Amino acid sequence: VVCNLMEPGEKALVCNTGYFSDSWAMCVKSYQGQVVNLQMPVGACVDPAMLEAALKKEKYKIICLTQVDTSTGVKNDIKTLAAICKRIQPDALVTVDGVCAFAAEELRFDDWGVDAALTGSQKALGVPPGLMVCILSQKAIKAAKNRSTPILSYFANALNWLPIMNAYEERKAAYFATPAVTLIRGLYVACKKLLDIGMDNVFDMHLKTSLAFKAACYSMGLELVATDKKHAANTLSAIKLPAGVTKQDLVPKIVKRGVIVAGGLHKKIKTTYFRVGHMGLSAIDPRRQHMVTVIEAIEGALIELGIKVEKGKALAIFKAAMGGYPLKSCL
Repeated sequence: VVCNLMEPGEKALVCNTGYFSDSWAMCVKSYQGQVVNLQMPVGACVDPAMLEAALKKEKYKIICLTQVDTSTGVKNDIKTLAAICKRIQPDALVTVDGVCAFAAEELRFDDWGVDAALTGSQKALGVPPGLMVCILSQKAIKAAKNRSTPILSYFANALNWLPIMNAYEERKAAYFATPAVTLIRGLYVACKKLLDIGMDNVFDMHLKTSLAFKAACYSMGLELVATDKKHAANTLSAIKLPAGVTKQDLVPKIVKRGVIVAGGLHKKIKTTYFRVGHMGLSAIDPRRQHMVTVIEAIEGALIELGIKVEKGKALAIFKAAMGGYPLKSCL
């Protein structure tokens, strides 16, 4: 996204909610762009008033948003933020990192006025890692075509790929480079399954699973890194460690119960929390009972550490929140 849309010396506003917002900034700098960092407190989403003030202060070529920052489990309101950007700086390009959001959190690319959005194949799309999926608006493509300086990439140069894509749309042969064809086939299968389910149903299943899992966590005395429950992501939960418990105390005890969780990632709080994903098949195919297994593992680990937890309560709350947790699948 950055290498195609920005030229050296141009400015990007990075709306920073964590580790992966920092990655936006590093990417911009790598392509000789200037970064203005709009920093949010740890666990908070982007403040619309702060964004509006920043946009009124100076002009930007691109505005970098992260729909879900995996390091904090915080979700940003892309619809509201994009509308502010379009109202104050209609010429700026609104770009969205959706790696931990696409195919699980709602994103209406055209309706919300997003110009570029990207994800990896490995999260809610449910494809093995290795693909970068990128969507560009006509406005973004025009910006790439009308540059005054060369695009500082070869393989990631959109202008090298667009003729190939246009040719294939016309059922004509064309070649630039060999993509990861096996992964692309996997992406096709994954997208077909999601569309067969219906994306509104997919979003609802992620929301339901997220709320039920978080309710189970609250019942065990656990708290989220997100400072407001309304802004907690539906794709994962960033969970604070209980007082007096370290990651080294808890995580191995969860792992020995057959569940792998991720440690903290945000540099300011990385030793104080752990993360649990609940996206893709874990949300849309409850027959697998992924979240049941996770809840039982966390509960067992806490009890082993001597933390007062009522055995079975968290799972009962989860099942009740899931509507009795019938073993039905969307697939």
